[in-house]
Amino acid sequence: MKPKNKAKWILMIIVACMTIISCTTKTVYHHYRSINDDKWSRTDTVCFTLPDSIENGTYLTNIGIRHTVSYPYRDLWLSVSLPGKTGPDTVHLYLANDRGNWNSNGTASGYYQYESEGPSFVYSEGCDSVIKVSHIMKDFTLQAITNVGVKITKE
Repeated sequence: MKPKNKAKWILMIIVACMTIISCTTKTVYHHYRSINDDKWSRTDTVCFTLPDSIENGTYLTNIGIRHTVSYPYRDLWLSVSLPGKTGPDTVHLYLANDRGNWNSNGTASGYYQYESEGPSFVYSEGCDSVIKVSHIMKDFTLQAITNVGVKITKE
């Protein structure tokens, strides 16, 4: 093989390896649950059961909210219960900025999706494997929330 061809092959192998490494994800769970009739009651806890294959370790969470343009508030307060923690964490999401523009990705049909970093947790064998999310807003029922999601990544 000529030195010039050899250099090209080595470069192609390096690029291929970098592509494979960059595409590797640490996500172990990513799921959304629908909210019935786009009306989320304070007593309606959204539950996510982690897979049995989850390993011991520290995990990061992202909380996702899908809503319509009709959501009447700028923000959303959530209670998030995580495995291995004694009590719930409070998460404050800013769905719109000070001028009322949505901070999320929108569609032409008036639906928006917003994701924000949530609390981390340490999972160990024997922990409860359920994540629970509920809203803690003053209104008993929130209008225009269509889905709630959780993404878990290994730290």
